[in-house]
Amino acid sequence: MLISVIIPTYNRAHCIGRALASVKQQGIEGLEVIICDDASTDNTLAIVKALMPSVRFIKLGFNQGAAAARNSALKLAQGDLIAFLDSDDEWLPGKLEKQIAFLCEHPEVGLCGSGHILACKDGSRVEFSGKNPLDWRRSLHGAQSFHGASTPLMRREVLEKVGFLDEKLRVLEDWDWMLRISREFRIHVLPEMLTIIHENNPSNPDHTMRSTEYFLCKHREEFLHYGEAHARRMISQHYENAARNLYRHNRAGEGSRMLWKSVANAPLRNPACLAAFPLAGIDSILGSKFLPKVLARRNCLPLSR
Repeated sequence: MLISVIIPTYNRAHCIGRALASVKQQGIEGLEVIICDDASTDNTLAIVKALMPSVRFIKLGFNQGAAAARNSALKLAQGDLIAFLDSDDEWLPGKLEKQIAFLCEHPEVGLCGSGHILACKDGSRVEFSGKNPLDWRRSLHGAQSFHGASTPLMRREVLEKVGFLDEKLRVLEDWDWMLRISREFRIHVLPEMLTIIHENNPSNPDHTMRSTEYFLCKHREEFLHYGEAHARRMISQHYENAARNLYRHNRAGEGSRMLWKSVANAPLRNPACLAAFPLAGIDSILGSKFLPKVLARRNCLPLSR
């Protein structure tokens, strides 16, 4: 059985060695590792070739985003099973072995994930054990993501049925993909925390705004599958998530507009959001950065559901 390991990367020379080492530690024969470099300007290629000479390495001509990088690698994948690992994350020993065993024992499942450990910038770690909701499709409307993009192992037929990631999304691309997969295949998450996901800086705010609006337009009818009230709550949550990102980038005006959209769609979903408006006003008047500091302390906490 051949397993394709898909690794997108962009200027990760400082940490991609950690990711590759974790692939080697799986101790599984029959792996093809495919790395797509999204136009890095550092020495990522030299690091990769020194650590894993057999890797299949492709480089995009200009920066196009994680979806385009993953898709470029997926087009080369020959594996019966396909695994994903971001170049700044790492797998714990035994991760692939346990997922392969589960998929072999449960042919009705198309994709197997795992719990994960979030490694925060301040050195702390937050544990997220894997859980399985009764309805993955509904859950993925509002889940932050599927335990991150570095946990899934899926059958090749999932890719053949659902297709590639949406390259119009510079953020939320893995969320969108998992939601589409959940409509067609059964999903299961192992309870063990088998992946370490390292916290990154907040996403580019311009990408966040454009991707949020596109994502909500794309999935509005999907949200309505569970009723108008549910759809409004989900739209509200996504706007709140976007607002948090904008506030962390000190873009209070745009953040407040996103937050207002959140409140307008579901005023009672998260009343605490209303507190952000006066805080943003204080920052604007005083030239302070109180609100971003408050939000930064929550970087490693799940966003409100």
